[in-house]
Amino acid sequence: MNHTTLEQVIEAAGQLPPEDQRRLQEWLQQQQLEAAANHRRREAMDQQMEKYQRAMRWIAEHSAEYLGEWVVLDGDCLISHGADGRQVYDEAKAAGIETPFLKHIVEEQEPFYAGWQ
Repeated sequence: MNHTTLEQVIEAAGQLPPEDQRRLQEWLQQQQLEAAANHRRREAMDQQMEKYQRAMRWIAEHSAEYLGEWVVLDGDCLISHGADGRQVYDEAKAAGIETPFLKHIVEEQEPFYAGWQ
């Protein structure tokens, strides 16, 4: 397989007409912008996943305290709770939470297993 080296690409780019050099420069800049945007998206997704995991740990640790209620969490921080899910959600929005994590805390049922003996 024939591999082109960076030096060969630079030499070829230097031989391009000025208009093509400008287009190449624009393309390279666009590639940098897209790479930076992809990096920011990955970081945002990682942060959201971390907040979700912290919220799920909080629920596992505190569900007995809020059984039957709706809770809104921002990571592991309780923002609001109560019997009315819509009201709890609205309170979180009013507190500046852009996308509230709303969860109804209910008693988990034990799985039912059956078999022959």
